[in-house]
Amino acid sequence: MGRLYKEFKAENCDVFVILGEPAEKAKNYAEILHLPNLVLADPERIVYHRYELEKVFLFIQRTASVVIDRQGIIRYIKSATNPNTWLQESHELLSFVKTLDK
Repeated sequence: MGRLYKEFKAENCDVFVILGEPAEKAKNYAEILHLPNLVLADPERIVYHRYELEKVFLFIQRTASVVIDRQGIIRYIKSATNPNTWLQESHELLSFVKTLDK
């Protein structure tokens, strides 16, 4: 998402990452990767449980892209198990966002 951050912002979207880790680890993650977007901590993994993002095979973290509109309605959700598809999925997400009424 970091690579497409400016394009999402141009579509009036806020982009953030939620890590199932303590705040200090989330901060380090953002700094190491030089992410332009917010990185939030979810040490109790509440969001992970809500969207069924449990680890697969004990080490592959499932991820999800979620679009929530200004009224709080989920308009898009897609989870993934393969971490190698992130760029393709980011482009799909951006394409979806461009179809939304502003």
